[in-house]
Amino acid sequence: MSISLVSSLLSGIAGLTGTDPTRQNSPSAPDSAPTAVRSEVEEIRQKGLTEWAREQKMEALREKLRSEILSGKGLTEQGVAALPEDQGASIEDEIARLVRQKLEETLQQQMQDAVRSGKTQAVLLDIMV
Repeated sequence: MSISLVSSLLSGIAGLTGTDPTRQNSPSAPDSAPTAVRSEVEEIRQKGLTEWAREQKMEALREKLRSEILSGKGLTEQGVAALPEDQGASIEDEIARLVRQKLEETLQQQMQDAVRSGKTQAVLLDIMV
């Protein structure tokens, strides 16, 4: 089958289904999609799916750890916001330090697990949120 025949066949199918076969490998949100969806698709396009997914998992882990730390201290987001500025800043610094520490511990543990199991690929966090 020649390339022009395949091209015309795909164009005919696209006409029937209302899709453009040349755009299948390029992520894009329809113009009618909400702005947040379009901006997220653009972010994925710029960073690449793997990097975007890694960042999403890291952000989810940060949020989970922050929630656990606040809960452990008997605080809520509203409670921290209501604290005097110097106390709030102190709590935020402590939370940031603890989150960094826990992230490092988690990554270190996953790297050790990967070495023990003989994995040679990059370690990607698997978070149950």
